[in-house]
Amino acid sequence: MKMYYVRHGQTDWNLARKMQGGQTERNLNETGKEQAEQTRQELADVKYDIIICSPMERAKETARIISQGRNVPMITDERLRERKLGEMEGNPITEECEKLIWDYNKNVEIKGGESLSEFEKRVLDFLEEAKNKYENDTILVVAHGGVAKVIKSYLYGKPKDNNLNNYQMKNCEIIEAEF
Repeated sequence: MKMYYVRHGQTDWNLARKMQGGQTERNLNETGKEQAEQTRQELADVKYDIIICSPMERAKETARIISQGRNVPMITDERLRERKLGEMEGNPITEECEKLIWDYNKNVEIKGGESLSEFEKRVLDFLEEAKNKYENDTILVVAHGGVAKVIKSYLYGKPKDNNLNNYQMKNCEIIEAEF
């Protein structure tokens, strides 16, 4: 399987550096729409067989923009939803907080949210199933920065300090991988 992974375009909460998890819906802002359009142009010569995206609106909107003019099926998968951050959603992003919640050594339980190990399990379940189901296909996956952290850890190995915060991804950045 060949996979192109794209993080969704910018939202106002990305811009304001607020915790935007899997329980908070935010649409793309104008910059996010422009980023998705730029990604569509960057992928213009790439043939993919299916688009699989998070059920969250910011990911679906990004996927719709990227796939304009193509007759490619798009499905959503709940396992690609951003990590549920519970009571932390909407709070300002601080470096200290980011390091804490993405640290495998701490595996912090977030009130009303999910632990890193729970989140990792569902993302890796998706990845393993996709590798088998689409083994001869090229897929475009559109999801979130947190999902990208888990996928990067899978592709490149866990960081030496066991902290996934080392694996940042910009809005509409593309990862290409072959399994």
